[in-house]
Amino acid sequence: MGEEPVVIIGAGLAGLACARVLRRAGVSVRIYEAGDAPGGRVRSDEVDGFVLDRGFQLLLPAYPEARRVLHYEELQLRPFYKGADVFWQGHFHRLADPFRHPMNALEHALDPVAGMRDRWTTMLMLRETRRLRRLEHRGADVETEDDLRSFGFSDGFIDRFFRPFFGGVFLERDLRTSASMFRFLFAMFARGGGAIPARGMRAIPEQLAADLQPGCLHFNRPAARVEPGSVTLAGGEVVRARRIVLAVDEPAAARLLSPTPPARAPRVRSTTCLYFAADESPTRDGILCLDGTGCGPVNHACVLSRVAPELAPPGRHLISCSVLGLPEDGGNLETAVRTQLVSWFGPAVAQWRLLRTVQIESAQPELRQMHASAPVLDATVAPGLFRCGDYCEDVSINGALLSGRRAAEAVLAADGGLA
Repeated sequence: MGEEPVVIIGAGLAGLACARVLRRAGVSVRIYEAGDAPGGRVRSDEVDGFVLDRGFQLLLPAYPEARRVLHYEELQLRPFYKGADVFWQGHFHRLADPFRHPMNALEHALDPVAGMRDRWTTMLMLRETRRLRRLEHRGADVETEDDLRSFGFSDGFIDRFFRPFFGGVFLERDLRTSASMFRFLFAMFARGGGAIPARGMRAIPEQLAADLQPGCLHFNRPAARVEPGSVTLAGGEVVRARRIVLAVDEPAAARLLSPTPPARAPRVRSTTCLYFAADESPTRDGILCLDGTGCGPVNHACVLSRVAPELAPPGRHLISCSVLGLPEDGGNLETAVRTQLVSWFGPAVAQWRLLRTVQIESAQPELRQMHASAPVLDATVAPGLFRCGDYCEDVSINGALLSGRRAAEAVLAADGGLA
């Protein structure tokens, strides 16, 4: 197959998954990454002994591609409580998964946040979607909001639960995202809940990177241009390549392929996460706290140290608060967030210390890329040039890993399947 390697641009989950398949096929690989560590958007930082993911993130252990690729035991996954606390009418209301926490579900069965019809409809949807093992592309797809209404959920329950919960997943509370994508994720939550590794989300890309050839990862080496057979790095160095895989997000891929900006740049969704340190936890469980009022700015919050105690120093607690988008008046964001959290958790919030505010401009592709009825993007861009990333499949960790594998398979197919 020649001496020149396959060059992968980007060491996010898709690029690492691609490299892993190629390595196991005996292919020489080099990965050039603009950042100083693997992971792309799935990164973590340490601040004063706290582990802060770059934005609120979690892994759904039921993801089929994640189960295929990752070693969960090594990740030491810590599960979230399977349910949510919804803030509405001045206090929290517990919604528990009736199959995972039947006693809690029974205890709160008459809670007004969800009527009996909505609770019964939820159980029906849980039963119906548990059979899903993969994202099913339905021909005539609809938006999530329309799907929920047609299934029988009331407008009030959609507003109080589905908008904040899946608004946090899709980074949009209008629920315009494909119903196919929603049902797949609903099934994944139903089957396995959510979890985070004991060391933070960084443990996922670190595990993938540890499975690669020594010396194949090159950090702080951003690519500037891609041409057939070569990659020009930002410093001017030209790297010859037998095949090239673009494992970056769609806006970055567009910039690398053409010096002329496209007429319509790929749209992305943004999010902001504020991390606080506290001496006392405001919740007993590692559960997601949702804004059922729609007043914001916080869409959801969680005491992450209740999920994974390893994320905080002994005796301390780590609280994550997520705001959808990038607030225009960032200077007053902390004040607005604290005001809302005081109404949730009481005056102790005033003593919390802000550790960091994380703003992620390109957190997810916009609706066009997420619509599951649209065809999956082909991994082959041109002869010798391939792509992978969650925008090629679906916007999830599962989609990123799956797209990486499919890009590697396309590279191998182009070479006759031989290393």
